[in-house]
Amino acid sequence: MTETLVVTGASGFIGSKIAARAVSTGYRVVNLDKRPSSNPDLDTRACDISDVDKLADVFPAEAVAVVHMAARTSVLESKTDPQGVFDTNMVGTQNLLELSRRYGVRSFVLASTNAVVGETKDAYITEASALAPLTPYGATKAAGEMLLSAYAGSYGIACASIRLTNVYGTGMQQKDSIVPRMMRALLGGQPLEIYGDGLQWRDFVYAADVVDAFFIALDQGLVGPLVVGAGQSFSVRDVVSAAERAIGREVPVVWGPARSGEMRGVRVDITRARAMGFEPRVGLVEGLGRVWDDFSRA
Repeated sequence: MTETLVVTGASGFIGSKIAARAVSTGYRVVNLDKRPSSNPDLDTRACDISDVDKLADVFPAEAVAVVHMAARTSVLESKTDPQGVFDTNMVGTQNLLELSRRYGVRSFVLASTNAVVGETKDAYITEASALAPLTPYGATKAAGEMLLSAYAGSYGIACASIRLTNVYGTGMQQKDSIVPRMMRALLGGQPLEIYGDGLQWRDFVYAADVVDAFFIALDQGLVGPLVVGAGQSFSVRDVVSAAERAIGREVPVVWGPARSGEMRGVRVDITRARAMGFEPRVGLVEGLGRVWDDFSRA
């Protein structure tokens, strides 16, 4: 019998890739999203996950697992509209967990973030790092992790939280992070604005590698957090240099003010993920080349 997997946000950047992989491995995928999907293989049901009554109307009772990607992810937006971000990220997660409990879902995997940890200076983020978010966005994800812990402990659902670093890849034309902003600037002949001194560092992981991690969590019934990234951090200036090598063009830049509420640096320890079989395969230069090709064709 074909099993049903719910993917929230399967019309989005990462969710669409998870849904496509799930279909290719034999799942029937129900996509719960406000937006339509271009993938005809998905059963897309429009809904706002913060509206429990409407969500209950479209949630499939036969679902065996949920991959929860739908969220408002902008750090800056969370500071200007904390209530709205709370309603989507926190209330929506609770609604999905409660429906999962009601229908006997066996696995629930949440897309979380290293932002649940907050400022670590030069220390590595691990699964044991204390939760100390700096923004309302990070706080909603930290609270979501706590809800998953409660539902795992109380109801036996295998609840996993995938703490992602900076994810980039093809299909991110609508995103506003450093990589798509750089690609749009190059295509438009405009300089890239870099916030602050450009020496802030992040771990950049390719989207297809991230998809692997979600299926490892599903297939192995993971409970608890899992830190997922490339295992190597680069400064913003390093990313610009890597893009120049990938596409063979100079990236002109202008300097803007640093943004408040952002971590100075992010380094992650992916030892646990590697022990479960995860291995990042796409390096930064190769990945940026793929993204440039994708933007150039759009």
